[in-house]
Amino acid sequence: MLFAPLVFTAAVLQTTTALSMSAQPPKKLAVLGGSGYVGREVCRRAVARGWEVTSLSRRGLNPEPGDAALDLVSWTSGDAADEKTVKKFVGDADAVVHAVGLLFDVDSGLTFASKIVSGSDSVPGDDSTYDRVA
Repeated sequence: MLFAPLVFTAAVLQTTTALSMSAQPPKKLAVLGGSGYVGREVCRRAVARGWEVTSLSRRGLNPEPGDAALDLVSWTSGDAADEKTVKKFVGDADAVVHAVGLLFDVDSGLTFASKIVSGSDSVPGDDSTYDRVA
């Protein structure tokens, strides 16, 4: 009776070992807005799945220093609304995630509330409009 579970366990261990010893390099993920509330979760989950992650945001800083997964992300400062910056940033990425968010644009009159509700202490720039983010 004990023989079947041992064979199954050995098969699972062999399969797991074979998968973890893959010769392929990790996939590269570029995250626009990786320091925001949604973007940091994308980064965190991608790192946990073995992706090599780079984030582009205005500040270019890890929003949670000391977080094991986020400490493995390469943080880059830049304007995600600038075409040249984005093209250079995306470069050789295997996948790109757009997680840039703008809660209140400069035309709304509510930019003061962005820092309170953003989750990242983000404050829109003087030219931050919904048209530029999309």
